[in-house]
Amino acid sequence: QQYGSGACWSSRIIVVPPIMFESHLYIFKTLATELHLQGHDTSLLLSEGRQVPPSPHYTFQRYPGIFNTSTADSFLQSKVSNIFSGRLTALELFDILDHYAQNCDAVVGNKQVMTQLKDADFDLLLVDPNEMCGFVIAHILGVPYAVFSTGLWYPAEVGAPAPLSYVPEFNSLLTDRMSLVQRIVNTAVYLVSRFGVQYLVLPKYERIMRKHGVEPRVAMQDLVQGSRLWMLSTDLALEFPRPTLPHVVYVGGILTKPASPLPQDFESWVNDTEEHGFVVVSFGAGVKYLSDDITHKLAGALGRLPQRVVWRFSGVPPSNLGNNTKLVDWMPQNDLLGKSQFSTSCTLSFLTFLSSFPPSSLSVCLSLRKEGGVRVRRGEERLG
Repeated sequence: QQYGSGACWSSRIIVVPPIMFESHLYIFKTLATELHLQGHDTSLLLSEGRQVPPSPHYTFQRYPGIFNTSTADSFLQSKVSNIFSGRLTALELFDILDHYAQNCDAVVGNKQVMTQLKDADFDLLLVDPNEMCGFVIAHILGVPYAVFSTGLWYPAEVGAPAPLSYVPEFNSLLTDRMSLVQRIVNTAVYLVSRFGVQYLVLPKYERIMRKHGVEPRVAMQDLVQGSRLWMLSTDLALEFPRPTLPHVVYVGGILTKPASPLPQDFESWVNDTEEHGFVVVSFGAGVKYLSDDITHKLAGALGRLPQRVVWRFSGVPPSNLGNNTKLVDWMPQNDLLGKSQFSTSCTLSFLTFLSSFPPSSLSVCLSLRKEGGVRVRRGEERLG
């Protein structure tokens, strides 16, 4: 550590984003940029072949991982496709977690990479708990670490009490007002989730540490609960009342900002929708392709609306696409939401946008994923 300008500390910080999910990477790039603006030296630990534009705000530490940008995206979209085809979500999720562990094995087992990280003498490591390798790397480097959780939930692994009579477990789709039967269901979901984490997920990383002779030996549960700080990318407006801990802070909405002027093509399109308004349809960066059945049904439903529709869509356009629907590969979602009268989305940024800058009329949280279903329930209960 060194003294920076004034009385502030300047530190060297390494950020370990997950090997897939570009939305998570975007959040961590935003964090790294802001830390650099505060005088810190920030680096991102990325696999070789992961395409990220250079920035004056952070540098890259590279390693030979199991994915590059294209293969990671193809793998993720195959998981989404399998889920839409009827395969169990849990099986696809555990396959993703297994690939996380494979990549961690590649990083920890690469002596050259680990030596470079040790020589860099970092002061702090930022972890995404979706990929727990960050905890292992921080332990090997012997540096303090903080967790930035990008999901819309309060992880039980933080260690805070969770009275199951009124604290709904993630994926239970319950609220804080439960009947006796719902409390039993909540308890069952909680026990299954804890069993999966304690006996299926965490042991993968303990085996990696034993394989590569990481010393001193430590349980992954202790590493997870040893974080100096937990930052949750949610908001009290979206969270049910529950006990918490002093080192847990809510930082939801860090990507939310006032709407900026729209690009000219979008501005012209919006100006033509003044009579009925328009609909924004987006399912987040993780879902690029929908099944043909879902696409056909959704296109038919949107085509019957009096509003015009802008839909973030990749793939073959549906044959029944309405004349009111505009398909785009990219949209300035934050800026469109600031002007929209009717929105269908269930991304985390959408919900935090609603809690900060609500659209002028009606918003519908529509999701095609399990996690999104939880967001639907919480958005409905907490935001009305």
